[in-house]
Amino acid sequence: MLLSEFAANAELKYELSEIMKRGTLPHAIIIEGAEGTGKRTLADVIAGYCVCTSESEKPCGVCNGCMKAQKHIHPDIIYADGNEKALSVDSVRNIRSGAYIKPNEAPMKVYILSNCEKMLAPAQNAFLKVLEEPPKNVQFIMTVKSASSMLQTVRSRSRIFSVFPAGIEETVRIAQKRFPNKDISEIEHIAEICDGNIGMTLQMIESGGEEARKLAEEIFNAITQSVEYPLLSLTGRLTESRNFAASVLDCMGEIAADCVKASVGVKVSSETALQTAERYSKKRIAEIAENVRYARKVLNTNVNLNLFCTWLSSVLRT
Repeated sequence: MLLSEFAANAELKYELSEIMKRGTLPHAIIIEGAEGTGKRTLADVIAGYCVCTSESEKPCGVCNGCMKAQKHIHPDIIYADGNEKALSVDSVRNIRSGAYIKPNEAPMKVYILSNCEKMLAPAQNAFLKVLEEPPKNVQFIMTVKSASSMLQTVRSRSRIFSVFPAGIEETVRIAQKRFPNKDISEIEHIAEICDGNIGMTLQMIESGGEEARKLAEEIFNAITQSVEYPLLSLTGRLTESRNFAASVLDCMGEIAADCVKASVGVKVSSETALQTAERYSKKRIAEIAENVRYARKVLNTNVNLNLFCTWLSSVLRT
C-alpha cells in the first residue's frame, strides 16, 4: 500500500509525505490509535518506504524491496507482534543487539513492535538504551493504543503519530470493496456500530457481523436473570468458531465499556448498556467489564471452546 491509499487521516498523511520527501524520518516512531484504526497498516507503509530502492518517489510499490515488504517477507523488516513474550526484556535485548548488524539487502533495517502497551517498564528501559544511541540505518516503529502507556523517556525519544477512525462513509466504501456481495444496509449498520472504525467493521463482517452483536446483547441481558440456563445456553453458541467467539467478546467489550460510561452519567446509545447500568452498582459493572476483558485474553490462549464457554458462563454470573 502507498501512503496516499491509507484511509482518511489527511493531515497525518500530508505530514508523513513531507517528511518522506525530505528524507527526515525520525529513527523512532510511535503510532497510537484505537484497535482497528490502521496502526499496523501505517507501520507497513513506513517500513516499505525504508526498504524501497527507488531513486524517485518512495515507497514506489513496484521495486523488489516494496514487493517483499507488501508480502511481509522482507529480511530487513523484523516484527515483534505484541504479546508479552515478544516484548519481554530478553526479546528487547535481542532486538537491541541485532539492530547493530547491517541490513541484508535494503538501505535500512526496520523493527515493527506491535501492541507496545504490553511492554512492561523493564523492557521499555532496556529498549531505551538503543533509542538513546541509535545505530545508523535502523528504523524503529512502535504501535500502541495510547502513547501515554509508554514511559516518558521512550516518548521523548520518539515521534508520535496519532491515527483516527476513517468515518462511516469511508468505512462503508472500503467494506463494500472487500465484500461486494454483502448487503449494503448491513454494512452501513455495522459501520455505524463500529463508529467508522475500518478494522473493527471488517472483522465484524468476517466473523458474523450482526449475529455477533445480537448474541453479545443477549448474553448481557441473560446476566441479569435469576436462572443460570439461559446464560449457559447463549455462551454455548460461541463454540461455532473461534473467530465468531472473538467477535462476540469484542462486542461485549464495547457494551461493557458503555455500561461503565452509563454508570457514571455519560450518555451512550446502547440500550443494553443503559439497562445494565440501571440494574447494577458501579462496582458490579466494573467487575463484569473486567471479566469480559479477561475472557477475551483467555480465548487468545487457544483454550478448548467447550470448556471456555462453560467457564465464561460461570464467570459472568460471579
